Amino acid sequence: MRKIPPSLNLQPGEEMRLWQDISDDPGRISRYRKLSRLLAKRDRPREAIVPLRLVLKKMTPEQFREIREIRKRIARLHEAAGDISLAVRAYRSLIREYPDVSVLYERLEKIYRELGRDEEMIKILKGAGKDNPQRERLLKRLVRLETRLGRLKAARYDLKVLISEFGPEYSRLKDLGRLYEKTGNLKQAIVSYKKALKFKPENPDLALLIGVSKRKAGQREKAGKVFRDILGFKPGWYGSHINLAEMDIEDGDFTAAEKHFKQIDISFPGNSRVMINRADILLKEDRPEEALEICRAGAGATAFYYTDELSLGHRVLGDAYAALGNKEEAHYHALMAKRIKGSHDFFSTTIEVADEKIASGDLDLAEKIADGLLSRFPMNSLAYIKKAEIARIRGRIDEAISFAERAAREDNPRYLKDKIRGLELLAELYKDKGMADESARYLQQARDLTRT
Repeated sequence: MRKIPPSLNLQPGEEMRLWQDISDDPGRISRYRKLSRLLAKRDRPREAIVPLRLVLKKMTPEQFREIREIRKRIARLHEAAGDISLAVRAYRSLIREYPDVSVLYERLEKIYRELGRDEEMIKILKGAGKDNPQRERLLKRLVRLETRLGRLKAARYDLKVLISEFGPEYSRLKDLGRLYEKTGNLKQAIVSYKKALKFKPENPDLALLIGVSKRKAGQREKAGKVFRDILGFKPGWYGSHINLAEMDIEDGDFTAAEKHFKQIDISFPGNSRVMINRADILLKEDRPEEALEICRAGAGATAFYYTDELSLGHRVLGDAYAALGNKEEAHYHALMAKRIKGSHDFFSTTIEVADEKIASGDLDLAEKIADGLLSRFPMNSLAYIKKAEIARIRGRIDEAISFAERAAREDNPRYLKDKIRGLELLAELYKDKGMADESARYLQQARDLTRT
């Protein structure tokens, strides 16, 4: 029987029988793959790689398809083993040799996203030349990635490249309109939306985007007409009713606004945006206590990605607190209303404001911002990092350690950077306490994670 490699710890029974089969006929690819699958199934991914590497040495260039599949499998096994740097190296090597295989990009993008290294993926996607059979798909991935990262102008540019090379489509023109809208070019947003509407006439979602853009651009009459037209072919449409109601509130016609809210109540009882707007009406009617109670519930129920609605909630809360003489709360909510409005990333914007307040020495407000984030997301590691930094500045080292420990317990790979920062903070805090061994231990953990 062929000598077993030292990196294989084969057990008696099926594993040894498979190795005997390989020894008897070392040219049979299927036997190596079968042993690899068995080892992987038994949660031994590093060992599962060994027979695959052995068989690669026996294969000829004519077997390039089988070679490619085995190398893809090796990359996946590196992932399963937690050897992420090896997996990245394997996928990048495969992409260079097989740039037309889309799944390779998908796997690598997933890894980079979890590591917080999206910029490296952008470079790879941008490197796809016009001769790449996957160029259309890769341009789509590039636009999605840039949009997710908030690189909206870059996303808009690459989306226009996609349209120019592969033609206009409904979704592409709609996405282009959204990117124009998010970057403040409402005129071009409306143009793109109208082009997309030709592909799907009387599409209420798209018509609503046109109306919203016109409203943002100050074209109130034209926007109102669009919203009413939608109700003509889509009765009860939420987007039309909520925008018309808000425009009625702006005009001081609260009765008309309430009629729209009642239509929304039929399909969406307890809607958060309706609650915030009803609170706004109560506030304008000089009933701040009632407004505050309703708005707290509405703003608390608003999803984090509806940043304009979050901004509205903060604005109404700020005005209500101001009317009740609570200057501290009024200032906090007014600040958040201003900063969140139009933001593309609630989390990064909130942390940015907290950092500014820490830098300016306004620790009370910085802590209130962090607490506001924790009230919505109790396990948010970034907020705990801010709490730890604030406590450290105030000289409360043990308190800072408790907050940093919570951040260091982050187990979502997407937030690896937060976990590393939590460990680094612990190293710094234990150094502040004169506990060198503890400091070194946490620093080493942070360095180990940085290298993955």
